[in-house]
Amino acid sequence: MPADLAGRSVLVVDDDPANLRLLTAILERGGLVGRPVATGQLALLSAAFDPPDLVLVDVDLPAMSSLEVCRRFQRDERLRRIPIIFVSRSSGTDDKVAAFRAGAVDYVTRPFQDQEILARALTHLRLGKQQGELISQAEELERRVGEQVLAVTASQRSTIYALAKLVETRDVDTGHHIERVQALARALAESMRRQGRHPLELTPAFIDDLEQAAALHDIGKVGTPDAVLLKPGRLTSAEFTEMQQHCLLGARTLAAVLERHPENQFLRMGVDVARSHHERWDGTGYPDHLAGEEIPLVARLVALADFYDALASDRVYRASLGHEATRLQIMEGSGTHFDPEVVAAFDAVQGEFRRIGEELRG
Repeated sequence: MPADLAGRSVLVVDDDPANLRLLTAILERGGLVGRPVATGQLALLSAAFDPPDLVLVDVDLPAMSSLEVCRRFQRDERLRRIPIIFVSRSSGTDDKVAAFRAGAVDYVTRPFQDQEILARALTHLRLGKQQGELISQAEELERRVGEQVLAVTASQRSTIYALAKLVETRDVDTGHHIERVQALARALAESMRRQGRHPLELTPAFIDDLEQAAALHDIGKVGTPDAVLLKPGRLTSAEFTEMQQHCLLGARTLAAVLERHPENQFLRMGVDVARSHHERWDGTGYPDHLAGEEIPLVARLVALADFYDALASDRVYRASLGHEATRLQIMEGSGTHFDPEVVAAFDAVQGEFRRIGEELRG
């Protein structure tokens, strides 16, 4: 008996007491632990309480058949990998095929030699042990790969986030604007999800990516001249046209990165956010004059979050309008400036918007 298999538990299922005693004795002489039960129901109860390492089951069981016992094992997550050997007086092909289809790993025909039963039991115990080790190794490898992917993803996002923060270093009165827009966009998306809007799109993973992508909405402003970006007064028509270019510049920059990493959903969202967060529901926005659902959902969400923070925060050219005045402008803009569904989501969490603004102001 191999040392690593000694003491392994074998559930023996047979309604004949003599057969139970014989099989149990064979197993125990081989260094295994036999657990005899007389019915399929008892086998399931015993296995559920303490899963065995192997099952020997007689084909001809009363009440619950051996095939049904096998099927029940296969349907149970804790039991499905336990090898099951059928024992029968029949050597018919149909019976063997039925057993294997139900999930059996072997089929022994009576009369049998003691050493045959023991050898087959040890073979399947060894195979089961090896399979368990392979599964554990695969799970550990998957865990390690997952950790590496998360680490790489976090590193990539941190690098891009740092680039986005460069914009804020050029504009002294937008401190923590990125963090607020991220938090506000997430609150909006979660509110829409609770309301049952876009259930196939607004998954937890989508919302996580949205929160990160929202940081990229103004990344194109890194190319906007200081004279325009930092002007305290109203922009001229030419200056406003220059300011609008930040949408295209940001989108093109991120699109170039996306070409190298086409599977990266965070970057794909970033392109949509950077390009389309100044589009309006009625088609009067920029740069592409998109209307309605032509505007990507992520951009519709970030558009409202960005608008709220811009009006509810102090700027060099004006003081904050405050929460209530900003809320009223958003409600009035439903169906013209903003997607009505996004406005409804905002209305449901406008108190949370106020809290986020207060906590992250400064």
